[in-house]
Amino acid sequence: MIGRREVLCQLGAGLVGLYGCAGLPTYMAVLKSDEIILDRIAVEKALQEREAIRVRAAGLAEDIVLIRLDSGGEGFVALGMKCSHLGCQVRPGGEFLVCPCHGSTYNLRGEVVRGPAQKSLKQYRISIVKDSITITAAME
Repeated sequence: MIGRREVLCQLGAGLVGLYGCAGLPTYMAVLKSDEIILDRIAVEKALQEREAIRVRAAGLAEDIVLIRLDSGGEGFVALGMKCSHLGCQVRPGGEFLVCPCHGSTYNLRGEVVRGPAQKSLKQYRISIVKDSITITAAME
């Protein structure tokens, strides 16, 4: 039996703006006036399959990982994916984000729980209005 994820990957355009069937789904967005506006329906569909999605936009200094903090609710966090140690890209896994280069580990709020990193990940402000999720690109 083929799963929903495989169907979406085969359809290609099943989720407008999303790609990346093999790993963390990536939402290709547009940065406009320091804001990234995401289609909430597409994000919700992607989050049914994975605990997080990557947001990428031209002009953005780093990719952002959008994580749902509470299942079914509106609790989201948007964190920069650049490790504060040497800049490698962190990867979500369960209750943590881990840097594959030197093992720095962060909780889902972006706070360091294991070094060598000393600083938290960048956190971005999120607002939700009806069918959109807006991430403010200025660091919070």
